[in-house]
Amino acid sequence: MSTQERKSGTRLSMLVSALCVAVAITFLAQPALAQLPPRPEPESPNRPASAGGQVTLRVQFPQDWPWESVHWQDLWTVVQWQDEWSAWHDVEGWQGTLDTVEIGKDGAVVGQKAWWVGPGELGKGPFRWLVYQGESGALLAAGEPFNLPAFKGGTVKVEVWLK
Repeated sequence: MSTQERKSGTRLSMLVSALCVAVAITFLAQPALAQLPPRPEPESPNRPASAGGQVTLRVQFPQDWPWESVHWQDLWTVVQWQDEWSAWHDVEGWQGTLDTVEIGKDGAVVGQKAWWVGPGELGKGPFRWLVYQGESGALLAAGEPFNLPAFKGGTVKVEVWLK
């Protein structure tokens, strides 16, 4: 075999190897069927309200709430999304304690939690909101399924009542 033939064989072998690597990378880069939606970006004072939307949870406390033993600051909220097989999954970036609690003129106590929705996520769903007694506590409330705001600057409000 001549030197020229060896060089051609080596080039062909390298070309085939590179093609195999490119095909393998393409298959590995394919998204999983039940891939989680992207984690939302945190709110920023530099981001105009019209850049995306917002989801807001309103938690209604019962009049006989045991304030001495179950503090509102310990309640844990989680937003979940539903996949095409009807299974629910936690949205990693949308978990945390209530932002505020207010007492209305009628004496009703309402807690609130809000998350910003990026423009690329507008209109997606379904999602639902859960409230737990603590980060590892018992489930206290589950909201009805909802879709994210359909337009920039929109807000979706979800109300739940604690047991």
